[in-house]
Amino acid sequence: MSLLLKNCLIYDQQSRHHLKKTNIFIDKGVIQSIGSGSVKAKEIDLKGAILTPGWLDLNANFNDPGLEHKEDLKSGAMTAKYGGITDVALLPNTIPVLESKSDVEYVKSQSGKPINLYPIAALSEGTMGENLTEMLDLHEAGAVAFSDGMKSIWNSELLVKALQYAQKFNGLIISRPADPHLSRNVQMHEGLTSTSLGMRGEPAISEKIQIANQLEILRYAGGRLHFSMVSTADGLKLIKGAKKEGLNVTCDVGINHLRFTDRDVSNFDTNFKIEPPYRSDADRKALIKGVNDGMIDAIVSGHQPQDREGKFLEFDMASPGVISLQTMFAVLISLQDELDLATAISVLTRGPREVLGLDPVSIEKGSLARLAFFDPDAEWTMNDKSNQSKSQNSPFWDIQLRGKSLGIVIDNKIEFNS
Repeated sequence: MSLLLKNCLIYDQQSRHHLKKTNIFIDKGVIQSIGSGSVKAKEIDLKGAILTPGWLDLNANFNDPGLEHKEDLKSGAMTAKYGGITDVALLPNTIPVLESKSDVEYVKSQSGKPINLYPIAALSEGTMGENLTEMLDLHEAGAVAFSDGMKSIWNSELLVKALQYAQKFNGLIISRPADPHLSRNVQMHEGLTSTSLGMRGEPAISEKIQIANQLEILRYAGGRLHFSMVSTADGLKLIKGAKKEGLNVTCDVGINHLRFTDRDVSNFDTNFKIEPPYRSDADRKALIKGVNDGMIDAIVSGHQPQDREGKFLEFDMASPGVISLQTMFAVLISLQDELDLATAISVLTRGPREVLGLDPVSIEKGSLARLAFFDPDAEWTMNDKSNQSKSQNSPFWDIQLRGKSLGIVIDNKIEFNS
């Protein structure tokens, strides 16, 4: 059945209808008109809710296969839907690692239930950094990019070969920048807070060194390189310079890195233990500026579920990671004094699709109907009742939040969040 979405406030900087309140008529999976619709359509009054293109997350782990008790493709997809996310690119750090055609096909077989899933294949066998996977076969099977996911690409020779080989099919290499020695056995960011707490910290130079090294490799080898979960001002400065130089480089930042700093770790809450660690306030402000001025290409969830056994430990023994898909819009609302909401939404919708080379999605006549709608004033609490993930490792647990996703639209189907 065709849909008529009434009283929508459009947030889409690529649309002529940006910041206008209007109606959207959808039929055959396409936006047929804006401002009017068919009398035969099913009418949905959104009562002034913000309507955006569907969000695409470039960095999430659904732990399936291997650790389905933390998350699986079904629960992860539902968690994303409740966050207003219509598309998720999944990291390869599963058990076994996502490195075969059958692995890629498994993820694709679950796509569209109800959101779209895009497999990121392992760059190296077992994500060990030694030997390249069968990149061409994986690309042809449907892998959208190649990465060792949460592990840094420490092998320079492997990265050179990967960048050169991927040029045969315009493939994308995604890197989590961290020096493998400076980032080993660390608990948080190295600074005054880590010193006062007596915890081993990861210095900002760990990210800077890796980015500088890999940009030199990109200059030599060519190709497309994306840095994921950039967390420092110095790292961002290097990428900005490389972009001005004309290198084919992009980057993203984790949503919670725009909100938290190393000072938030002071109470030893393991839900604030994350990789890369929350940095200084100066770094956080640089990331905010990078989003506002368009230097950062995408905002990602960094969704990394952990079970109770991994989090209910002493801080130095706890596993890093947070669940964050469901709270992304609330974080944006909390940052409105610093972060332009319309720009941030563009970095969650247009930006990541450009990084992956996917077709754009916009709120214009003739565009695919892939949409999300939000209430910026809705108050809710992240708890057992509202949480859709199998895991509970959220820094917002039992905290009242403002700003909530109300649902998504894919094709002619609308999915409400209860």
